[in-house]
Amino acid sequence: MTLFGHPLHPMTVHFPIALYLLGVLLTLVGLWRGQTDYDRMALGSFVLSWIATVAASIAGLVDQNQLDINDPRRAYINPHVTGAISLLVVNGLLVYGRLRWPAALLTHRPLYVGWMLLGVIILLITAWLGGELVYRWQIGIMS
Repeated sequence: MTLFGHPLHPMTVHFPIALYLLGVLLTLVGLWRGQTDYDRMALGSFVLSWIATVAASIAGLVDQNQLDINDPRRAYINPHVTGAISLLVVNGLLVYGRLRWPAALLTHRPLYVGWMLLGVIILLITAWLGGELVYRWQIGIMS
C-alpha cells in the first residue's frame, strides 16, 4: 500500500509509538503530581494510540500481502505481527479498564502500571523488529 509511491506502513507506525509513549509519560506524571488532568490526557493518548495501531496494522498486513508467498522474508514478519497484536490487546485493556472503571488507576495502580510497562516492552520489541525488517531485510523500501 503506497501513498504517492511511498510505502504507507513505515509512515504510519510512528503515530502509535509516539501516542502510546505519550500516554505512559502522562500517566506517570499524573501519578507523580496527583493531577487528574494528566490522567484524562493519557487516556486520550491511549485511545488515539489504539486507533493508530489498528490503522498501521492494516497497512502492514496489506504490505505483507505484496510479498511473494514463497518469499523467505515472510518468516521474519510473523514475530512483528505477533508484537503488534499483543500491543493492540494491552493497549485495548488499558483503555477498557479506564473507561469501565474510571478509578482503576487509583484502586488497581500496580496492575495498571504493570500492564502499561508491559506495553512499553512489547512496543520496543515490535519497533525493533520492524526496523530489522526495513533495514536488514529491505521490506517496505522504495525501489
